Amino acid sequence: MKDILLLGVRVVAGGTLVVAFAMLADTLKPRTFAGLFGAAPSVATASLLVSGLAMGASKDERYATGMIAGAIGLIGYSLAAAFAVKHLGAVAGSIVAWVAWILPAAAVFWFFAR
Repeated sequence: MKDILLLGVRVVAGGTLVVAFAMLADTLKPRTFAGLFGAAPSVATASLLVSGLAMGASKDERYATGMIAGAIGLIGYSLAAAFAVKHLGAVAGSIVAWVAWILPAAAVFWFFAR
């Protein structure tokens, strides 16, 4: 019964949050950000809600730390990819950009998760 309840919470929370973030994204310019705001934040928030109900708040803290570390790494990846792909080509530039993601993400996670 608990699994069915958690599934129901996941469906309702996920759907509601996707709609809320899509409405927020609809107000922003350029419209190409709409998919970004419609998917990632709503799925992450719904996942934290469901895991918090299923396993408690202590697990949510660790998951949230990982999400924050990944987001900071994504900023590093995006900045590095913007320059590296242009100068090194797609494959080498992507590898360099991946390294620019893992270093700050791992550092943030290591610092806050200890």
